Amino acid sequence: VWRAATKGMVSLKSASVEASAAESLPHDLQSTAYEELGETPQLRKDAVSELRQLIHAEPDFRCPCDDAFLVKFLRARKYSVEEAFSTIRKYFRVRKLHRDIFEDLRPSRVMFDAVFRRNKLAVVLDERDHLGRLVAILKFGAWKPDVCDVIDLFRIGVLGADYYLLDETTQIAGIVGILDLEGLSLKHFRHYTPSAVKKLIQLAQDSYPMRIKGIYVVNNPAIYEIIYRFAKLFLKQKIINRTHFIGRDYEKLHKLIPRERLPEEYGGVLKNYNYDDLERRLQSKEEFFVELGQYGYR
Repeated sequence: VWRAATKGMVSLKSASVEASAAESLPHDLQSTAYEELGETPQLRKDAVSELRQLIHAEPDFRCPCDDAFLVKFLRARKYSVEEAFSTIRKYFRVRKLHRDIFEDLRPSRVMFDAVFRRNKLAVVLDERDHLGRLVAILKFGAWKPDVCDVIDLFRIGVLGADYYLLDETTQIAGIVGILDLEGLSLKHFRHYTPSAVKKLIQLAQDSYPMRIKGIYVVNNPAIYEIIYRFAKLFLKQKIINRTHFIGRDYEKLHKLIPRERLPEEYGGVLKNYNYDDLERRLQSKEEFFVELGQYGYR
C-alpha cells in the first residue's frame, strides 16, 4: 500500500538496529568521518532533518526516513544534502527502471552458490585493508554464461552492496575493488555489452551511496582496453584517477593493499574464503531486503 511521504516518517525497521549516534563510533572512525566528510554530531542532525524535508516534498515517493538510511547517503556525498537527495532518487528510480535486477531481490532469490561457493566469481575479504576499507574482488574474466546470466551477477552485486553499506565503517572508510580479468576474451563481449557496462557504472558510481576509494585491475589482457575506453566515457574523473592497472605485477598491488590483507593468489597470505559465514549473514537480512523492496516511486 502506497502512501504519501508527507503523511508521516517512514522507517526501515529491520535495519534501524544499524543506526548509531556519531559519538558512539570508534574514535578513529569519528576522526575519519570528520577529516574526510566534515561529519560532526550537529551537522549530521541538521543534514538529516533537511534531507527528510526534501523527501517529504517528493511526490509519489515512499522512502525510509530513519537516520541510518539517510546518513549513509549523506556520507557518500560528503554531507551535500542536495547531492544526497539526488542519489536517493536515482537509487529508487533504477530499482523501478531495472526490474529484471531488483524484482524480488533478497538473499533467498539470488544465485549465491553458483556465483560464490562453486565458481568464486566474487569475494569480499573478511579483513579490511590498512585504511579500514572493505576489499571486494570481482572476477569478470572467470565468468561463463553457463554459470549464470549477467543479470544474475548484477543482482548479487547490488544485494551485496546494500548489505555491506549497512556497516558504518564501510560508509565512512569506503570500498576498494580488485577487478580480476584473468580469462577475459572476445567471447565475453557478447555479454559484456556497452549497455551492460554503462548500466554497471551507473549503478555503482551514481545510484548507490558507495565511497569508491580505488579500483585495482589485475591480470588484464590487452583486449580490456576496448572496454575501458568505452567505460571512461561514463566514469567520473576521480574514479579514473583512482583506477590502477596492475597486470601481473602483484608487487604494485602490495603498495596499495598490504600483502597481509590479500589472498595467496595475489601474492598475499590469506588462505580461505568463508562463504558459509557470508551466506548466513546475508540470510539473516532477508526481512531487510523484503522491506526495502516495498519502497520507491509509484
